[in-house]
Amino acid sequence: MACQTGIRADEQLLNFFQSCKQCKVRMGKIVINNEKMSVNFYAEPTKDWRKDWKGNLPNCLDSYEPCFILFRFDSSHDWILISFADDKASSDFGQSFIRAEYQVANRNDLTLDIFESRYLNANTTSNTTTTTFSFAMQSSQTMRGIQFPIDQDACQLLKSFAKGEIDFVQMSVDTLNEAIKLDSSKTKLSVEGLSAEISKQKPRYSLFRFAEAEDKPVFFIYSVPPSQSCTIKELMLFSSCKAPFLSEIQNECGVKITKKIEVDSRDKLDEETLLNYIRPEALATAQEQFIRPTRPGNGPRRITKVAQ
Repeated sequence: MACQTGIRADEQLLNFFQSCKQCKVRMGKIVINNEKMSVNFYAEPTKDWRKDWKGNLPNCLDSYEPCFILFRFDSSHDWILISFADDKASSDFGQSFIRAEYQVANRNDLTLDIFESRYLNANTTSNTTTTTFSFAMQSSQTMRGIQFPIDQDACQLLKSFAKGEIDFVQMSVDTLNEAIKLDSSKTKLSVEGLSAEISKQKPRYSLFRFAEAEDKPVFFIYSVPPSQSCTIKELMLFSSCKAPFLSEIQNECGVKITKKIEVDSRDKLDEETLLNYIRPEALATAQEQFIRPTRPGNGPRRITKVAQ
């Protein structure tokens, strides 16, 4: 099993997945401990999956412990993957076994009544097959992700950025205090100096005004370092806070974003790269060269065989 943070399943977890495929397991709760994924709780099946659900969910959940839950219905290969908190994943277990991914931010959303009304009934109404159905949780908490407050200093600079007074603002997620804080800023920053401002060791949110380009486009850059450079908690929080953060800076601070990009922190961000993001088709057209057609008689010689 692998998630966006790059964690791989160890041998014990892979063996558990094998038991799941053999119908020996009704549900399993998988947590991240010491940068490793492990089975924290599992339940064997009875003849009634609803009874099993009520007997284990949401009681086995800890509100302060993010986890993944695999739950099997009565069919041997009819699973759902539940992401409790803020990440999704499914790789080594096999996507073909999973009916849908169900992301939950409130433990009470896993009562059977709510689950059936939002998932199973919606599936029946839309007449969508179980293999193609993709369930989108309507919970407002899930749609928002995790919303941390933005530090006042960062808010002031974001408003200055929106007015065009500065070219670069970079922010980080303070995982200890659960807030988004100012990391650095530049009144003037050329595209040549952009890569040097992106942290190679930590994830960051950056806003950059490409002042040298026409119309001065604004980029939101979510830079992600190699997974070994930072903690899993950091990566999960940055990923989950991104959408609420973008919504707030656009609606409350007045920042107008031309392009949102996610990059590896080791990637080079030069003028050509940024231009490719905002006008790839125009750039390709400008670089395309006209090829003159071959003049009559100047092509390769053709040998005509005369019939005898």
